[in-house]
Amino acid sequence: MTGFGESIPNKDCAATIDPKQVDAWGIPVLKISAFWGDNELRMAQDIAATAEETFRAAGFEVLSVSRAVSNPGRSIHETGTARMGTDPKTSVLNTFCQSHDVKNLFVVDGSSFVSSGNQNVTLTILALCDRACQHLVNQFKQGSL
Repeated sequence: MTGFGESIPNKDCAATIDPKQVDAWGIPVLKISAFWGDNELRMAQDIAATAEETFRAAGFEVLSVSRAVSNPGRSIHETGTARMGTDPKTSVLNTFCQSHDVKNLFVVDGSSFVSSGNQNVTLTILALCDRACQHLVNQFKQGSL
């Protein structure tokens, strides 16, 4: 058995452009800073304890329990890096997945999510994409784009 929980948004976890390291073509590489916070570590311990308690109550013989926590990004639906929000100082995209800085740029994937549960995010991505496309069409018709 394994358990999953939601990571709460953490502004210290980020994807940035590395100013010193470049790839084979001289393009700066992505630098990812990700770690589990106290909430996630406590949640992982609770998941393990609850699973063990449940199995014992059901009459299972529990041979071992691993309380090891996997590295961030190991087994999740990757989301984030282009936070959606109303404040350009704390987010990259507005509520229509449109860039605050580049008005004709819409990011319609999981990047806009500030967190993700353990379930597949595809339908939510599709719904946000549909909403963004409707907004884009309306803005285009009004001459705003």
